[in-house]
Amino acid sequence: MAARYVTIAEDLQARIAEGQWEVGAFLASEPELASKYGVSRETLRAALRQLEDAGLIARRKGQGTRVVRLQPVQEFHTTLSSIEELAQYGRTAERTILSVEEVVVGGPLADELVVPEGTLRTVITSTRRDPAEGGRAASWAKVYISPADAHLIQDDLKDSDRLVADLVAERTGRQVIRVLQQIKATVLDEEAAKALGEIPGSVALRLTRRYIDADGGILAVAISTHPAARFVYESVLERG
Repeated sequence: MAARYVTIAEDLQARIAEGQWEVGAFLASEPELASKYGVSRETLRAALRQLEDAGLIARRKGQGTRVVRLQPVQEFHTTLSSIEELAQYGRTAERTILSVEEVVVGGPLADELVVPEGTLRTVITSTRRDPAEGGRAASWAKVYISPADAHLIQDDLKDSDRLVADLVAERTGRQVIRVLQQIKATVLDEEAAKALGEIPGSVALRLTRRYIDADGGILAVAISTHPAARFVYESVLERG
């Protein structure tokens, strides 16, 4: 027999899926729910943790429990250990181009792109989805390249899911020999949240990848954002 808190979690999940509460609505208070199900506050909280782990609700002390989605999240797993595997990811995760525009880079972004203030860059904004997730966006990204390189690959972007850096390397004859990657916690702004179907302010992971050629030049800088609740990045460390 399933533990009582599991049964309660399943019942609440079914009621959420049926639309008893709309996204953004608050559940009854913990004392009210505990009384309804005839369990202790501790058991009720264990059930709510199940829903929170599934990405259905958000709980904040003093504010209550709010419904944030009607269906459980699915985790997007990626295991990358080489540049070749990274390129393969580009072929399997389907890309949708949202915009291509030129921007003048300044401030912290200039430091992140390793270019002087005022440098002109083409930024390609896109989402990628894992076909196994049924159409949900797994990431939202901005890729920065030189306007000259953007001109070379503009026709390739329309029908290709390959990494932008891969396309630039092919068109320019430069080879990517190193990818520098940084992962850090962030929160979703309005633009990213809308593209990912999430709530602004939600916790996310931000991956910055700099693609380096044989001469030490940067072909592209990709900054991708992933909802923390449904993204798992795996790596394997082996003794040399």
